[in-house]
This record gives sequence, C-alpha cells and structure tokens, in this order.
Amino acid sequence: MWSFLAVFLLLPVWFSYAHQFQQAQPDAWIESLELDKEKENYTLSANISLNLGEEVRNAAEKGVPLYFTINMEVLKPQRLWFDKTELAQQHTWRIQYNALLRQWRISYGDLSIPELSLDDSLQHIINLESWPINDLDQLDPAINYKGRLRLKLDTSLLPRPFQINAFNSSAWSLSTPWKNFTLKVLDIKPSS
Repeated sequence: MWSFLAVFLLLPVWFSYAHQFQQAQPDAWIESLELDKEKENYTLSANISLNLGEEVRNAAEKGVPLYFTINMEVLKPQRLWFDKTELAQQHTWRIQYNALLRQWRISYGDLSIPELSLDDSLQHIINLESWPINDLDQLDPAINYKGRLRLKLDTSLLPRPFQINAFNSSAWSLSTPWKNFTLKVLDIKPSS
C-alpha cells in the first residue's frame, strides 16, 4: 500500500522532470531538399531546422568552435544484399567567435566569412544553396537510386577537453535524422 502511494505521489514529479528535460533538448531536422542541374554541374539545396541548446550556444559565445558536417550518400538498391554506396560526400563548416574583434566567422576550407551573430553564421548552414555534388554524372542515368542526407554537430573535431564534455552531455549530440530521397539522374531538371 505504501509503495503504491509513494509511486502515485512521485509520478507528477517525474512527469514534470521528463517534460522539462524533453524541452531542453536541442533538435534538428531537414525540412526540404532539392537537386538541380546548373550547366554541367549537379547541386543540392536544402532547408534545415536547427535549434541549438543553451549549453552549446554558451560554449560558442566563449570562443569554442562549432563544427557542422553534412553527409550525403547515394545508394544503389541491391536485391539480395545490402544497398551499395555509389557516392558519398561531406561538407564541414566551422563557426567561431573572436572575442577580441567581437566577430563571428564561418569557415569552409580556405573560405572565411565574417558575420554579426551566431544566428547569422548558422544561416549559411540551414539554408544550404547550390552545394556542388561531384561525380553524379558518373551514375547510370536510368537507375532509381536511394539518397540520404544528414547534418550533425561534429564533436570529433572539437579540442580534446571539449570532446570529453560533449561526450557527457546530450546537448552536444545534435544531429538530424537521415532524410531519404529517391534519385534518378535523368529526372534532375536544370535550374531556371
């Protein structure tokens, strides 16, 4: 009887805690994606919803670099075995705050762009436009391929002390689920 009463009294506390924990979690998903052909090149554009948690935002405002990696895979369906990866490509951005200059920078390779805020920097990632997809013209144009796309906060590129903190915190495990799509090279229309 006492155990039933204890569970009955603690149940609202547990639901309240679970609700707060669920709201505090960062979340991300791919809203839409589109493949285009621009002259002889293929490109991918995507809109991504990305909500950083307070822990990640606070770390970024203190100068910790944030790395975001987008992965795209094209798979050839197999009848009796696992699908074969025909094409895999990734793109990584780094966002970092410089406290001396009071300026945000988003970088990819040798390209570095100054921005006014973290949210302005994130716009380059969440509104992905005309990302070149290499070797798409090498695929068989008549086959229906499976494609998938994912964006993640890449903690493996963080400085070592922050990797340990990120490993122990769910706020840093920010990743979209894979967005699946079908791909037939013949069906990709030239952009207008």
